[in-house]
Amino acid sequence: MTPSSVFRTRGPLWALFALVVYTPLPLASNRPWALALLGLLTGALLVWTIWRPSEHMAVRVWKSAKTPLILLGLWMALLVVQLIPLPDAWLVALDQSVISSFDSQGESVVSIDSYSTRLYLAKACILTVVFWLVLVLVDSRRRIEWLAKVIVFSGLLQALIGVVLMATGTNFQLFFVEISQPRAHGTFVSPNNFAGYLELTLAVGIGLMIAKLDGRAPVSWRQRVQGWLALLISEKAMLRLSLIVMVVGLVASRSRMGNSAFFISLLIVGLFAVFFAKHATHHVKDKQDRNTLRATIVFIMSLIVLDVVIIGGVVGVEKVVQRIENTNLQAQSALVQLQGLPAKDAQASMEVKPVEVRRHEQSVEERGEAVIPSLKIVRDFPLLGTGGGTFHLSFPHYRPPEVAGFYDHPHNDYVEFASEVGLLGVLLLTLMVAHSVWSSVMLLVRSHDQLARGMAFASLMGVTSLLIHAAVDFNFQNPAIAMLFLIVLNLPYLFVKLKH
Repeated sequence: MTPSSVFRTRGPLWALFALVVYTPLPLASNRPWALALLGLLTGALLVWTIWRPSEHMAVRVWKSAKTPLILLGLWMALLVVQLIPLPDAWLVALDQSVISSFDSQGESVVSIDSYSTRLYLAKACILTVVFWLVLVLVDSRRRIEWLAKVIVFSGLLQALIGVVLMATGTNFQLFFVEISQPRAHGTFVSPNNFAGYLELTLAVGIGLMIAKLDGRAPVSWRQRVQGWLALLISEKAMLRLSLIVMVVGLVASRSRMGNSAFFISLLIVGLFAVFFAKHATHHVKDKQDRNTLRATIVFIMSLIVLDVVIIGGVVGVEKVVQRIENTNLQAQSALVQLQGLPAKDAQASMEVKPVEVRRHEQSVEERGEAVIPSLKIVRDFPLLGTGGGTFHLSFPHYRPPEVAGFYDHPHNDYVEFASEVGLLGVLLLTLMVAHSVWSSVMLLVRSHDQLARGMAFASLMGVTSLLIHAAVDFNFQNPAIAMLFLIVLNLPYLFVKLKH
């Protein structure tokens, strides 16, 4: 194969891998200029991929992931509908009659702000293109393994940046944004989003480690010694070290729900995999397969024990727990102090206190204080919402007097999706995630391919972790995390495509 043909056939794949690593670097591509640059890079890669000849490419992709592609198409169609001028009678029929209370520049559209929704639609198009590119370009077992390695490398890079900068204790500017270092950030503005990204990369790393368990048992002490020495310089050792560094980065973020979601998802999916492995060992006749299943059990149990108890104890899981306790105690203490003040002073303190607390630590209650008022938006716009990306404009109309400050997100992805794209949009997203989860479960239960089992585990764990974290944060609104989440959702479909 000539260098030009290699560049033509493998170049788009390498460019896709570079895009995965690049996306979180410029503030997680969560600025309009960074999103525009990401769109240009993704569009160029799309043209390059389409230009590359490939027989039966569209047919194989369609057969392997028809359901998620249809749901993504319907999702973008819904966003287009939010931007199309409609008769007033239609808006009333679509439960959008309250839209008259917003300043929509005289436009009879579903969205209360067309610019925000167009930006939201552009982000959805970019993410859909990446989803499709992964399906097209990652077309072999070797490429699936390389995709997982690239994701782990990206997580390792972010963890190293976060931990090293935190260790220096210095503040710095990243693309003109001030980043402080009491907690690890990586290249993310929010340490909670940084934790969300590491949750996904850790899940893929754990799945890749499971994929490398071969189940070959040594028969003599000499073989055991040789195996241990080889392990010290093997790819498994480097992968395990990468997992340790990423766990350190996750703990150093001191994200309460980020750490909780990771360990809960590891426990839930790990127990499911262990239960399946124990059940499967009674039906597997091949000795090596039985050894592989037992090795999977041992590895998962070691993850839970080593990462949670030993590594977490060294780098400071207790600080995360203390942070959870302290923030709740701070809120309770503030309430007690207010109750002891005269009515006039207490009222004045309440007007200032939310802003002061929000600059430091927030209790769970404070993080969710915008959720209940946001449900009123869902009540008034139940079907199609107020328009993608418009929460920051709709919430001030529903914010109660006791909730001070500016909210661009309600710190709950489910409520934000429901308020912006309505229950119809939430249904489309739910069906897409549910279909991927079901495909991963079937792959984990039925497949005898260890790589397929590992990637199914990675997909289940990553999805579970982000869904838990979504209850108190806005990771899905971040382009870098949303892109990686879609790639993790895509993992089971890559193995389905190999069968066609």
